Amino acid sequence: MLAVRKTKPAKGMELVRVDTPQPKPGEVLIKVLAVSLCGTDNGVYQWKAPFSTGRLEPPVTTGHEVCGQVVQVGAEVTKLAVGAVVSAESHIHCRLQSAERAERPCHMCRTGNEHICEHVQFFSVDVDGFLAEYAVAHEDILWPVLDKSMPWEIAALQESLGNSVYTVAESDVAGKDVAVFGLGPTGLNAVAVAKHMKARSVLAVAGSPEHIALAKKMGATHIVDRHKVDPVEELQRLTGGNGVDVSLEMSGNANALKQALQATKPTGRVTILGLYANAVELDWSKLIVLKDLTVRGIYGRRIWDTWKLTASLLKDGLNVEPVITHRFNGISDFETGFKLMTEGKCGKCVFFPHR
Repeated sequence: MLAVRKTKPAKGMELVRVDTPQPKPGEVLIKVLAVSLCGTDNGVYQWKAPFSTGRLEPPVTTGHEVCGQVVQVGAEVTKLAVGAVVSAESHIHCRLQSAERAERPCHMCRTGNEHICEHVQFFSVDVDGFLAEYAVAHEDILWPVLDKSMPWEIAALQESLGNSVYTVAESDVAGKDVAVFGLGPTGLNAVAVAKHMKARSVLAVAGSPEHIALAKKMGATHIVDRHKVDPVEELQRLTGGNGVDVSLEMSGNANALKQALQATKPTGRVTILGLYANAVELDWSKLIVLKDLTVRGIYGRRIWDTWKLTASLLKDGLNVEPVITHRFNGISDFETGFKLMTEGKCGKCVFFPHR
């Protein structure tokens, strides 16, 4: 079968032919129907830290946002059958890593927080991912796609969309003015989710023409072009001088975090999904304590609570289709996808390995 793999510790990936994997006990073999690229995949492609500094050891197949169909089941599989359409949770908790860890799971897993397992592993980093024609995964890390009308590409986006759903759902946005900083696909999805969850207004802070256009399609009430206006001043103006009730920091940019804290009104909330490459220095007293702000960090998705909510929102009419800007038949054009991501010229790039 064909697979896109990180084959050596350097920039780039390769399209290679490898043996089709066989499912071990508890695992299933899936035919990959659709897979979308993520910023993590691009970080691995570019060979940036932490992957280049010991976090990843090639070779490994990339891609962790997937929709696939079960074509073979291994021994001891009881929850899935051949023909089932599934998506995958990318955070592999310790109960699924080894018999020893399954017998003695970490504190986080024992207390229902598998998404931040102390020994968490990831598809496309620690184990082979899904940008391939076929892949294997344990049945307990797969999410059945019960809505037969859901397009494959939307089913594949559920993992990424779950980040946005978890961020917004924990931010109490209904009836409030919400600012979104960072309009990559996760931020763009947060715009749509906040609007769907009845935010009074969704103010998207953007920079590139592509992201501005996409933010409008995703339902942003106002666009704040950070190249034309000071984002903090503009957000203050748009909220009658009060500041926003909620800021969602999705970018991982230190300056955006500071702006989010500045733009949020006293007693407001700042929820952070972005990951920062370096330590961020803040005036905690001025920006947080004296404003009585609530600051919340978000990582991944709650397993399986966020997945249930995401599926419910999609069934209820949440539309994230505009975030998909590029579709590719087969996986041979993976270089194009990574180039578009690096240049910021796309939303989501989705590949259909068997088309």
